[in-house]
Amino acid sequence: MSTQFPTKTSEIKEKFDKFINKNLIDYSSKRNFDLGSPHTNVSTLSPYIGRRLMSETDILDIAFQKFKPNKIEKFVQEIFWRTYWRGWLELHPIIWNEYEKKIQDIEPPKKTGIKCFDYWTQELIETGYLHNHARMWYASIWIFTLKKDWIDGAIFFQKNLLDWCPAVNTLSWRWVAGLQTIGKNYIARADNIYKFTNYKFNPVNELNETASPLESQSSLNQQIINKEFEKISFSNLEDIGLIINKNDFSLDSLLKKDINFKICLFNCDNSLVDQSELIKNFENNLCEEIINNNTNISYVLSDEALINWITKFKIKNLIIPYETEGKCLLNRKSLLNKFTNNNVNVFFYLREWDRLAFPFAKKGFFPFKNKIPELLKRQGFTN
Repeated sequence: MSTQFPTKTSEIKEKFDKFINKNLIDYSSKRNFDLGSPHTNVSTLSPYIGRRLMSETDILDIAFQKFKPNKIEKFVQEIFWRTYWRGWLELHPIIWNEYEKKIQDIEPPKKTGIKCFDYWTQELIETGYLHNHARMWYASIWIFTLKKDWIDGAIFFQKNLLDWCPAVNTLSWRWVAGLQTIGKNYIARADNIYKFTNYKFNPVNELNETASPLESQSSLNQQIINKEFEKISFSNLEDIGLIINKNDFSLDSLLKKDINFKICLFNCDNSLVDQSELIKNFENNLCEEIINNNTNISYVLSDEALINWITKFKIKNLIIPYETEGKCLLNRKSLLNKFTNNNVNVFFYLREWDRLAFPFAKKGFFPFKNKIPELLKRQGFTN
């Protein structure tokens, strides 16, 4: 595993502290530059945030101890971008359903002769990461220059990104293609790549810089569901079990001050895409680090082992991290029936960060962005 993405708790903290103390002050002016691995001008915290090994509130709490919110406004907005995408997809599930139908195994793209594109292909496979600007350029070249299906590109990222998120990945590819903001696509331009790779790449005359957006099924974007994100109280429950998994590795830390529970770490995948060995090793190493540092956590590797754990500890009320669109691990009919057969009540717990923000994600990011000060205040942050 690359030292760019450590899995030891102490090394992750050191990585975060280094960014906060040395690089955050320049984040706004330098964040759009792809300077190559290890990408110290951006936080590269997304593989941990996505699994909530570090939560958004944890990160902002530490950042605000050093800087006032208005001094690091762009960084705060980037934290909220992931929340916005997740909320938008949660309220437009048909988008994920249509994407999921078309998932198939694909091979890595062959060398194209476009140096920057081939470089990014290799970087992604070897490190599991690409700078956000490079992801936009890559998707644009894939779709408009190479004339490849955007869904295949999204699947390629899904197979290889350490920070893959179904909402962020799928909706970002749709945005580049001109399917998210209808009629507005993103065009990778040689002069932009030249500038923001600090003159490393200059694919002049190699890119299609006049492409039109893909034809859209604009009606899909209008199909918003009405969904209530209710706050759940556990104060009157007994015999509680709590599951942590790669959807939320730290839910136990959030809830332990309010309730008592038995806890297990569920490490079993249910993905339609066979993700890279790099991702599998990264997640397994994170799980091992959690288990090694917490003797009270049981380690569960299958549905059967989970039922045995429930039986052993006489669990009657089971708390599971909420599963947003595309992140289904335990919200499966076959497994839910087993819980019912064992007289277990199931609660999918949505963090307050998401519960408060998701209802504002019905439309574009800019209306959502206007709610950020209010959302920060409701999370307990003040200017």
